[in-house]
Amino acid sequence: MQMKTATKSRAFHGRSREIGQIRSACDTPEASLLRIDGMRGVGKSALVLKALQDFDHLIVPVPALPDPSQRMVLRRALSEPATGDAAEVVDEAPSWEELFTRAAAHARPGRPPFVLVLDDSHRLSESRARFERPLLACLHRAREEHRPFHMILVGQGTAGDGSVLEDDESFADAETMTLAPLPLRAAKPMLPRGAPRDVLRAYGVLGGVPRVLQAVDRDVTLETNIRKMTLEPEAPFSDIPAQWLERDLQTPSRYNAVLARLALGECDWGALHEAVPDLTSSGQLAPYVRRLEELGLIEVRRSLDAAPASRARRYQISDPFLGFWYRFIRPLAYAPPSARDRPEVVVRSIRRRLDEHLEAVFPLICRQHMGHDAMETLGANARELGSLWTNEHEIPAAGILTSGAAFYGACFWRAPQRGEDPLGPLDKAARETRYGFGREHRLRILFTSTPPPRWLERAVMRGEQAILLGPDQLAGTTS
Repeated sequence: MQMKTATKSRAFHGRSREIGQIRSACDTPEASLLRIDGMRGVGKSALVLKALQDFDHLIVPVPALPDPSQRMVLRRALSEPATGDAAEVVDEAPSWEELFTRAAAHARPGRPPFVLVLDDSHRLSESRARFERPLLACLHRAREEHRPFHMILVGQGTAGDGSVLEDDESFADAETMTLAPLPLRAAKPMLPRGAPRDVLRAYGVLGGVPRVLQAVDRDVTLETNIRKMTLEPEAPFSDIPAQWLERDLQTPSRYNAVLARLALGECDWGALHEAVPDLTSSGQLAPYVRRLEELGLIEVRRSLDAAPASRARRYQISDPFLGFWYRFIRPLAYAPPSARDRPEVVVRSIRRRLDEHLEAVFPLICRQHMGHDAMETLGANARELGSLWTNEHEIPAAGILTSGAAFYGACFWRAPQRGEDPLGPLDKAARETRYGFGREHRLRILFTSTPPPRWLERAVMRGEQAILLGPDQLAGTTS
């Protein structure tokens, strides 16, 4: 019995790996629990709908209401018959135990699996709903009764929250999938059409959040999209804090300060603390940074060669569009009214400074390529991925490929000048780190956003185990 869902289908791009993970988790006879986490607009609901289209399932959006009202919504959804007859009238909210038992009854031994999805499940925590222990008890019974009942919790800022779901030994290994913005190749079908370098520029501004990309007009230029999406009256993304922060945060001013600093490029803890001067100690900053990380808006990274106990971290915004907005659009709130009344003037100002932003986000694009699309360029994707840095060396893209080779990458948004030795500093940095030491293949990669000149191609060809990846390799051919 295919059950109804209130979620509407949209054009879907990428996520083949994640779709496979969800289908594998649900296509088993043993009851299971899966949690899907990620920032607003990243496509969690659309992913689940796509993955479960061949499964008997029910998707219930959890309302922003008190616990009894949430239980009533789930009760009505479970009572709605597939025949279209009138649904059962319920006067009182049943217990969570009763609701999960009723849901598990749809999964019968020896029959295809049944999947219950609670969308916006973070609202259960917000309402202090005591649903976790009844859910675990139901999953245990389903396993004992051999019912193929699967539960998916879709939300944001809820993964690893220390709840009883992590305390239960039987489900301690329950899979948690954190959905990141789409990488360049997956986002490309929604970006403005153009040559590979144009696609790189567009992704460096518009990013990979599907909700943002759905507002893109592919048939106009990047600058026209910037104007229509952020600057014109009724622009859909004129106020990002109201859309992405104020729904989840009671006092967004300090969060805005953190994001505004990270929009200039990744930085360490000290630089973040300086960006919020009303916090007298760095320890006071920790809850704000942790919450932004939970919401998927920023990433926290450690050098790949750092000691396990190292506390040195770097912080960056997780999606280029968010960084672009805080760098160029947010300051308009403090500009004279005439500045925003003339979008074409603002766009010209952005054009003059845009390369500064693109240079800051280019390493992120290069790392994404190694994690998702290096199979096409190098025959293997990265199974371990990040950066390497100390006071002596800086390698913005590094890791280990599934082939076993270590790689070290330098990222050039602006093309190297003739006479420079781009491989020399990279070789020196690779020698100074123990990361990847002893591996037979240690690849050195130069990433460039511009078509490489002949002198650079010849320099790389002369280098041992050196590779050049330009815009054609990163973005692909013209769309």
